[in-house]
Order: sequence, then C-alpha cells, then structure tokens
Amino acid sequence: MSSSKQRKARQQAEREQWEREQQRAAARRRRTVLLGVLGTVVAVVLVIGLVVALTRGDDTEPDAAPQAEDTGLIDTEASGEAQASAANEAMAAGEAKAEDYTVEPGTPVDSDEKPARDDRPVACGAKAPADVRASRPRFPGGPAQVLEDGVDYVARVQTSCGPIVIDLLEEDAPVAVNSFVFLARQGFYDGLEVYRDYGAISAVQAGSGTNAVGWDVGYTLPDELAAAERDGYPVGSVVTAGLGQPWTAGSEFWIAYGTEFDAGFSTDRVHTTFGTVLEGMDVVDRMTAMERLGMGGESFAERLFMEKVTIEER
Repeated sequence: MSSSKQRKARQQAEREQWEREQQRAAARRRRTVLLGVLGTVVAVVLVIGLVVALTRGDDTEPDAAPQAEDTGLIDTEASGEAQASAANEAMAAGEAKAEDYTVEPGTPVDSDEKPARDDRPVACGAKAPADVRASRPRFPGGPAQVLEDGVDYVARVQTSCGPIVIDLLEEDAPVAVNSFVFLARQGFYDGLEVYRDYGAISAVQAGSGTNAVGWDVGYTLPDELAAAERDGYPVGSVVTAGLGQPWTAGSEFWIAYGTEFDAGFSTDRVHTTFGTVLEGMDVVDRMTAMERLGMGGESFAERLFMEKVTIEER
C-alpha cells in the first residue's frame, strides 16, 4: 500500500476512534449531570434527617446521658467543606482549581510516576535527554502566579527535530498561559515527548508527565474561549487538551496542523487557545510525516522529545 493510502487509512481509523471518544465524553457529561442531581437529592434527605433528629432530641428524657461527639469526623467534614468552598470560589472567579487548598500554590510534590522504559530510536538523529525517565512533580495547590502585567510571553520549544516558537496569548487566556509559563520555568516539560499524533483532528499532543493520555498535574484549568470563539482553531493554534468540559485541562496541550481541528469543534469551542505558532510549523509537518506504530496508530515509530522549553519576555 502506498504511503498516501496508508496515511488516509490511518486518518480514517483515527477519526472513527475520535468519534467514539466524543460519544464517551458526552456520556461522561450526562453522568456528571446525573451525579449532581443525585448529590442534591442526598443533601436534601440529609438535611431533612438532621431536622427530624434535632426535633426528636427535644423529647429526650432529662436524665439521658449525653453522647460524646466524634470530633475527628467533625474535623474531617469541616476540612472537606473548606476545600469545597475554596474550589467553588476559584471556579466562580475563573481561576485554576486546586486539588488541595492547604498546599501553597507552586509547591511541587513528587508524583512517583515515571515515563515507561522505551527502546525506540530518537527522531531526526537526536539523542534522548538525560532526564527522560525522571518523575514529574504534581502541584496540588495549583500553579504559582508568575505573569506580569504588560509583558508579552513567547515560548521556545526545542524539539528533537528543531525549534517551535509559540506566541502565548496572555490577554485571551491568562490562566492557561500562567500555567504553561509556570510549568516551563519549573522545567516540567523538559525531556517529555510529543507523544501522539491524532490524525482524526490533525493535532499533535504533548505535556503529559508520563507521555500518556490522562496525566494529572494536581490542578485543572477553566475554559477561556475568547480566542476560540473569535477565530476558531486555525492551523498553528496551541490549545489545552482536556475532556471537552471546564476544569478538565491541565498540563497537556495540542498543536493543530490541519483544518480538521477547527472543523471537529466548529459547533462546540471547548478547548482554550492559549498560543499560536510563530515559527516551526515545518517541524510539526516533519513530525506528522514520521512512521507510526501499526496501521491507524497514533504513536510515532521514533521518539520525539521536547528537549527544552524556554520562556522569553518581550
């Protein structure tokens, strides 16, 4: 089979998989709504039960022995309520939602999860970075605030096959850009792979601490959709990779290299655009032309690293 036919067959297989994933995402959204309704019902039942219990308590015999309170349970409930209140405030303000608000923002916690061993050769004749199997930290308190007013931020991503320069859109997506700049300055992205080419939507994916879908960086980001709703997702868009719902994106991101990304989300702009490629789309084209593992595979036959991500201020 010719390389052209192989590519078309691969993209068709990936598109069918993407459609299945969209269906699963819709099912997850329905489950979330259902769980929310059930949670409300449970809360109402608990309140009614508490009122009944207190009312009955008024009829207790005067000499009945008082029961000792479970202070441990009370402390746990109070802590949970405080965390939920802080999360709700962050969501209402459109800020990143932290996993644990008792942790100072920007504090690294070892994830103890390392990328899997991999003996594939490195693309473009490059060498694997020294920290290729280092575990990446999580930040359960959320990212530190690092953006400064009036500064234009640009990211230079040195890959195995050349540099990609990204103009970060701090005006349109300040929360996502702050997260990216913070992680880059922490060295989080250095040595991670551009590990996936999702041909169904013409985008390559990177930013996972284990080089696999689903990495949890310890916090999630809101949807900042100003640029997406204004411009769509043109070729060269750099967007957050979440589950298509608010507060599901973290450290991972897509770089769109074809019109399929815009077409795939034409009626539902659910991903935050936080950057635009200024230089290096030829590097992305080189990536997408690489051999894959198996027909319809999303993984590259060779490893392609982000050797270093540097933030420039202009």
